[in-house]
Amino acid sequence: MLKKIACAFLLWTASGLTLAHPGIHEQVDVLNEQLKKQPTYHMYAQRAHLNFEGGHIDLALKDLNTASKMGPKEPLLFEYGNVALVKGEYAKALKYFNQFIQFNNKYPEVYQARAKALQKMGRTQEAIQDIKHSFQLQQAPHPGLYIEAAKLIYANRSSQFQPAVDLLDEGIARSGVQGQLQEKVIELLLENNKPALAAERMLLLGKERNYNVFWRSDYAFLLVKTGRLSDAQNEFKRALQETMGIDSAPVSELRLKINQQLAQLK
Repeated sequence: MLKKIACAFLLWTASGLTLAHPGIHEQVDVLNEQLKKQPTYHMYAQRAHLNFEGGHIDLALKDLNTASKMGPKEPLLFEYGNVALVKGEYAKALKYFNQFIQFNNKYPEVYQARAKALQKMGRTQEAIQDIKHSFQLQQAPHPGLYIEAAKLIYANRSSQFQPAVDLLDEGIARSGVQGQLQEKVIELLLENNKPALAAERMLLLGKERNYNVFWRSDYAFLLVKTGRLSDAQNEFKRALQETMGIDSAPVSELRLKINQQLAQLK
């Protein structure tokens, strides 16, 4: 029974979230008036969620405590965990997320949140497993989630470079989208002094970018980093030719950068 309540509550708060961003304060004002007339468990829970989204962490916690006295605490554990996570109380957040998973183990967001707590506690491998499990629970995870997950895994630690790249590649394979996912891989490759591999990845982006002049210029700059100067010159010259007849500020700026780079390569 509690699992059903938890699922219903999460669906209810999630639907509220889609409306919350344009006017969180307005929705809180409406709830304030409703709570004066007939306070309910769900109203306090919803206001806690909105306060959390609005950055009012202490108010969110106060509403959660009130709601937990009026009804079951189990559906609120995920929000309790989020509050603890924001406050830097990682062990407490982990405890709340673990308790929530006992009641609802099919909610992908709780695994993503628990991964953040685990990462902060230095338990990186467990965090990676939670992230991967959260994606398994979703039919079509948004590519942006893979990027955020890769950032979480990597966290400026070169030892986690390959797991982060592997996760991004999984996102590319599953979504069929290169775009920002491949760009993040390129960023990590360059940060870890692997320009040749970065150039190979840039080639994969060519078709999606219609081989436009901006893509070609980026590719040429990567070729410079790899020492393939002759190939870089050819790509820069081809990019210049493709800008002929295009009169716009971004293209003019790009043309200037290319000419400056070609002058250095002579």
